[in-house]
Formats: sequence, structure tokens, C-alpha cells
Amino acid sequence: MKLTALIPMLSVRYLQRSIAFYRDRLGFHVINAFGDPSPKWCMLGRDAIKLMLNEPPAAETDALSPQAKDFQVYYFYPEDVIALHEAWARDGLPVTDLRVTGYGMKEFELRDPDNYWLWFGQETADPPTVHE
Repeated sequence: MKLTALIPMLSVRYLQRSIAFYRDRLGFHVINAFGDPSPKWCMLGRDAIKLMLNEPPAAETDALSPQAKDFQVYYFYPEDVIALHEAWARDGLPVTDLRVTGYGMKEFELRDPDNYWLWFGQETADPPTVHE
């Protein structure tokens, strides 16, 4: 059997806030949403990327440690990491500085409203600017 896609589902505290961030700040669009009277799940898309967001009961998410998301990284591969970084920095998004890693990636990151790490990188032959 062939697998055709992997779509992460991120649990968020306030679904409408997260939809607004991904849609209005990062350029995603809402593909579908479910829940009545207000959505508790949605699928977002941008280019070839899809993400799902769900809003579990607040008591469950409030019980999580703030560090629970520190080791969850969602890594995106844009066509032009420099242009994306410049555009989002110009738009006031809290992006980190661009760096070149020892593993050959030019990258930056930012946190979403629920503290998930979103990393953006592109392969490069440039010498490392950081040393692990």
C-alpha cells in the first residue's frame, strides 16, 4: 500500500486565533472546517502544504507543560527562504535571524500563537554561520 500524504494536526487553544494567524499572517487558506456552532477543527492549505488544527477541551490543553512543544518542530521548505524571511520580517512577524547550519541549511524560525516551532529552510552551499 502506498502512502500519499502526511498532514500534521496541531492542537490549539483558540482555533479562531490560530486560523487568523495562519491565514492572515502566513498566507494559508481554510480548506474545510467542522463543528457547530463554532468550528473545533479545520484544514488549512498553502501551495503543496496542508495542516489540520483542532481545539480540544481547554482543561486538557491547560494541563500541558509550557515546554511540551519545545521538541515539536514543523519544518517547511520554501522555494526562496531569503525572500520569505524578508517579507515576513517586513510584515512584523517575530522571525529569527537567518543562519546557515552545519548540516547545509539556510533557515529561520518563528513560533505560532500556541508556541509550536515553525522552521523554514533551504539547502545551501554557504559556509555555516552557526556551529552546533
